[in-house]
Amino acid sequence: MKRRKAIKSIGLGLTAGLWLPSALSSCKKDDPGPEVPFDGTVAIIGGGAAGLYTADILSSKGINVIIFEASNQLGGRVRSLRNQHEILVQTSADFPVELGAEVVYGSSSSWGNIIKNYTLTRIELDTLSTEQFILENQAKSATDWGADADLQAVRNFIDSLPSYSGGDVSMNQAAGVNARAQALLNSLAGNRFGSNSDRVGAKGVAEALSLIEHDNAAYLIKTNPLQDLITSRFSGVVGKVQLNTAIKTINYSGEKIILTDQNSNQVEVDKVIVTAPLAVLKTAGIAFSPGLPAAKVTAMNKIGMDHCLRIIIDFKRNFWGDNSGYLWGGTQGPAYFNPGVSRSEFYRTLSVTVHGPKAKELSDLGDGMLDAVLAELDAIYGVASLYVRKQLIPDPNSVGSFIEGDRVWFKADWGKDEFFKGGISYLPPGSSVQDRIDFSAPINNKVFFAGEATDDKGDAGTVNGALNSAARVAEEVVQAIINA
Repeated sequence: MKRRKAIKSIGLGLTAGLWLPSALSSCKKDDPGPEVPFDGTVAIIGGGAAGLYTADILSSKGINVIIFEASNQLGGRVRSLRNQHEILVQTSADFPVELGAEVVYGSSSSWGNIIKNYTLTRIELDTLSTEQFILENQAKSATDWGADADLQAVRNFIDSLPSYSGGDVSMNQAAGVNARAQALLNSLAGNRFGSNSDRVGAKGVAEALSLIEHDNAAYLIKTNPLQDLITSRFSGVVGKVQLNTAIKTINYSGEKIILTDQNSNQVEVDKVIVTAPLAVLKTAGIAFSPGLPAAKVTAMNKIGMDHCLRIIIDFKRNFWGDNSGYLWGGTQGPAYFNPGVSRSEFYRTLSVTVHGPKAKELSDLGDGMLDAVLAELDAIYGVASLYVRKQLIPDPNSVGSFIEGDRVWFKADWGKDEFFKGGISYLPPGSSVQDRIDFSAPINNKVFFAGEATDDKGDAGTVNGALNSAARVAEEVVQAIINA
């Protein structure tokens, strides 16, 4: 596998709190000019974690940047329900409920270092919550399942994935578990990595997991929405962002790069960094002139990105267990999560994350997706539909009285969102981390690529992966400027 040159030393970025590569190390306060002299402008497409961090690094070196964000807010898929002002009825939860990334992985990871520098209260899921596993419509902890052979087979397969040495086949083929455990396998080895167990490759996941250098501690932040942390950490470059500006074409055929947005407005820049989601690029959401090199297209097409849904449901009571965190093994909801665990005495909210064909199936049901999920929860617990919270609206027949209205629930249909068109990237059978490296290769030292799908450190599909890619692409841009 081709590897980029190892990074041996580190410095600090503009707004601090995250480690940077050696090529971008800090300059003295009394330096007479920018650390990296450059008269041009670098455009960054996308105001998510990758775009904001890249801008932060380059700005700290004195490079002029401009960020184009297609939507009306920053953070990409790091998005909190609390910040969605167009949603009039909010959840009753007194803790942050996330529509995108909700769990932080790694105390010393890229994302973890940001959290650490804010000295925020963490909820350690591994020690403060209990996982439940669904088999035959029964949800129990591993302890309560005891020596169940099917549960053990799935868990042993998952635990051994970093050292997997079998064939380049799907997770389903590699695991070879009984039909009784198929939904559980799909939950832990398919949905968890961006699709289903028939589409995600065991070899690709194993390779990625073996590259991770940080610990895999999973935790929540007790009171702060993750979207607020992203925008706070990178507040130094927020003023460089143009919201509601979707770049549609990138013409890099001349000395200057010409960017054209959805309103046919054009701007000339010297370099451009594309952090748009993989699915947007694969569906020609951004047109390149000249077209992307064949090798890049080949690599891009070997990486998968499927439909994704996040469903939030408010209940009047917690019927799934006070200390329950994740509930694995559903068919309608492959990953149920209790976001209020150890955060509040009033946590009565479930978050449901669905990737792959099942997400598309539920999406096609429209609002009927709620009934499909509740039917599964009813089959497991018997009471879910009864306890869904409903809006209280004024009774038109009695002044000062209220009646129940619509059920309180929310969805983020990332597959239908024109600025995302999918969830997270994954490696199908026949692909490898090398394809991520090839996909991210710069074009003529003018067009660069970042985002979680380009991560080569094993963190693709996460905020860590986006941040890792930003550090890498910023180094590439600086080196291109220095070597010009």
